[in-house]
This record gives sequence, C-alpha cells and structure tokens, in this order.
Amino acid sequence: MSNTRLPTADITALSAELLESLRTRDASPLPKVRQLYLNLYGAIEGGQLPFDTRLPSSRDLASQLSLGRNTVIGVYEQLTSEGMLKTDGRRGTRVARKISPGSGGHEAHWPHSERAAGNRIVQSTGSAFAPGEPDSRLFPRAVWRKAQSRAIDSVGGRLGYRSSGLPETREAIARYLANYRSLSVEAEQVVITSGTRQSLALAAHLFADPGDSAWVECPGYPGAVDAFRQSGLSVTPCNVDAEGLVMPAASKQSPRLIYVTPCFQYPTGVPLGTERRSALLTLSREQGCIVFEDDYDSEFRDDTQPRPALAADAAGARVLHAGTFSKLLFPAMRVGWLVLPHHAVEQAERCLRVIGGGCNTIAQGVVTELLDNGSIGRHLRQARHVYGQRRQVLINTLRGCELFEPIDEVSGSLSLVLHLKDSVSLSALLTAFSDASIGAQPLEYLDWRIARPSRCKAIVIGLGNVDTLAIPAAAERLVRALASISTSAR
Repeated sequence: MSNTRLPTADITALSAELLESLRTRDASPLPKVRQLYLNLYGAIEGGQLPFDTRLPSSRDLASQLSLGRNTVIGVYEQLTSEGMLKTDGRRGTRVARKISPGSGGHEAHWPHSERAAGNRIVQSTGSAFAPGEPDSRLFPRAVWRKAQSRAIDSVGGRLGYRSSGLPETREAIARYLANYRSLSVEAEQVVITSGTRQSLALAAHLFADPGDSAWVECPGYPGAVDAFRQSGLSVTPCNVDAEGLVMPAASKQSPRLIYVTPCFQYPTGVPLGTERRSALLTLSREQGCIVFEDDYDSEFRDDTQPRPALAADAAGARVLHAGTFSKLLFPAMRVGWLVLPHHAVEQAERCLRVIGGGCNTIAQGVVTELLDNGSIGRHLRQARHVYGQRRQVLINTLRGCELFEPIDEVSGSLSLVLHLKDSVSLSALLTAFSDASIGAQPLEYLDWRIARPSRCKAIVIGLGNVDTLAIPAAAERLVRALASISTSAR
C-alpha cells in the first residue's frame, strides 16, 4: 500500500489504489469477510484512511468490491465495536482511530500478530478458543498509558512495602461494587489481594482450620480446590446442574467453607437458581458456614442486568465477596479484592504481610484512575458487546453440526461449553486440537474428581482470543479436528 494519506473528507468512491488494496482474493485461505476486515484495519492503521474520513455506505462499498452487502455490514460493525469506526447519523460511517504522527506502517498493529504483505495474509499460530483469556487488546492503550502516568504521580511516596491497599483504591472498588453489583460495603471492608487464588488462601486461613470441610463446585475452578487442599481442608465436590451448585443431600461433616460462582457458574455459565440461592444463604445462617462468592465475570452479562451479588442478599448469612480486574482488563493487572467483615480485616492484613500481599501500589493507582474517570465503565460496555457478538457468531456457525448436542445459549461469560454427541478419546482430542491450533479445553479437566480422564464428552470454548470475524474459520478447524477423531475411531 502507498502511504499517501487521503484528505479528511467524505469519500463517495475510493481511489483505484486504495480500492485495490481492500479487494479480497479468491486464492486466499481466509474467508472474504476476514480479508476485508484485515484490509480495512490495515488501511486505517497505516493512515490511508485517516481520522474522521467518511467511508462509502455498505451498499456502495459492496458494489465496488463485488462483495455481498452483509459482508461489508459485518466488517463495519466489527470495526465499530473495536473503536476503529463510528456511526454518526447523517455523517455516516467514519474513521474513529487517530494515528500518531511518525507511528510508521500498519504491520505492527495487526490484531493477534497477523501480518499482511500486500494481499498475502498469514494467520496467527495461537490456539483459538483457549478459555480463561480475555481480549486485552480491547482496552485502549492510550487510556492505559495516561492512567499509568497519572497513577505514578498520585501514588507519590507510597512505593514502599505496605500492609494494606491504597485507601482511594478501596473506596473506588466499593463504589464499583455498589454501581455494578448492588453491593453496599464500606471501603475499610475491601482487602486488596493479587487475585482470586490469594483471596481463597486468605479466606481459608481466616475462617477454617486444617481438617475442616469445604464444598466446591464440580466441574469448577481447580484453583479453589488447590487453595483449600493446600490449607489442609477436606474438599467435597458438589454437582452442578441447570440451576447451579447442588448441595449434598447428606454429609458427615458440615462445611466450614463453600466455594460458589453464583452469577455464572464456571465453566457451564448457568446462574445459581433463586431457590438454590435462598437455600445456600439459609445454610450459612443456620450453621455458620462461610460462603466464598467468586464473582469472576459477572460484568459480562449482555442481555439482562445480572442479579445482585450473593453478598448483597446475605441478610445475616456469612458471605465473602471476591473479584478481580483480570477478566475486565487483563490477567497481568494482578489486582483483586476480598470483601470481609470489619472484625476480620486487621487479621487479613497481618496474614498478607506474612504471605506477601497484593499491594502493587502503582497497579492500584491505575485501577483507581480508570474507575474514577469512567474508563472501565466505557470499556465494559464495549467488551460486553464484543463478547456477546462472538458468542452469537460461534453458536450460529455451529448450529446444526451433527457432532454436537444442541447448544445452550447462555448470556454473558467469556466461555461456552459444547457437549459432544459421542465421547472421544481425550488423548486423540488433545493431539487433533494441537495440530489444528485449537485451544479449547476438555471439560473433564475441570471435573477434579477424575484423576486421569481418558474420554472427553464436552469441551470448554473461550471467547477472548479469537476475533469475531475469525470465528467461522476457527470453528471449521475445530469441527474438522473432531471429525478426524470420529473417522479414525470407526
């Protein structure tokens, strides 16, 4: 592509050179919708389509490129959701991305390390659909850099060892919980940790003794099992059905701790049913057991408002509310929180001094700045839309595939469980997925009752590390990989 910049003006017909650079190629291994996305992305990042340039209507561009109009509409919608384009009423669809002078060509900005040389495109070799990975590219880098700069100034001399989180960070998180989770807590109750695993270890240390019983969802988060077992607790698996955690009908020992993901059970995505919520809180009130609420990705509910946090309905029950910014921003942030009763806060901070607390003051300063200036709220709205769009595209792509049971449409969450009609060899599945660069995980890995699973009946799909327009091609690789196992087994 030429680096000649078009004037910031409306475009009714693209130049022959620019039009040629956007054209898709039948010989490309990528779908045409993906080719157009990458070509438009590159033209914007490379400066050929500068800020505020008005693009042709979807009908006009489709005609000029000999594509279906829905293809162009899909690309425009995807780039809009990623902040590259904006739709502005009568002003039409315009470029929203500002390129800094001297930033160079567009190659360094291709998503997922994809590169373009002319019209020859090489896809990333990353493992598509790996669960537990948010799309960290969605958060604007410029906003992050500005917040980091301000945080360094605001933190000032508080860069030494600390036994507690920054007061302003605790206050900002308390406001966040009130706004998004209907949870009213005082800032002093918010203990800053380095993430959910540290919060789990802290809860076990504060509220249980070695030998005590802990209930954990199964399939579920292995980190909870590891943290409780490391603390010497006896862990009891609790089945999960369409209403969430199933409390054991009878148990030799009352639980001291109960781990639950009530908004979106991990990994199935089902919310804890109303009667189950009530029963769980009643059990806590009557027997004094501690409920550990892992609110790991409740923000991503995309069709309706999520129920209030379980802790918001506690009314005498003993519920610890935990969360992190790992899914909302990125895992390397390492800022989490655990809401504790007032009487436990001082002991929690003493414990954190011993084990090494989550007191990265610069990271806390960044989180505070992003919460206070509304950046996290704006990012959350965009991320909800993007992940919801990816989920729907995946479901639409796989609907009717004979290899899967009917797919349950679960709103929100960064993962999706696909049940296979027939079980397959787990080792064969892992090999096929590796060869096809698919990162989906066998659900059996999260059923921690099975020490060495040999068969796989369901897989967990992640929505964070594959672009919306790349999903059809990645889903096709997934289906081919599964079909190869089924064929070889006959």
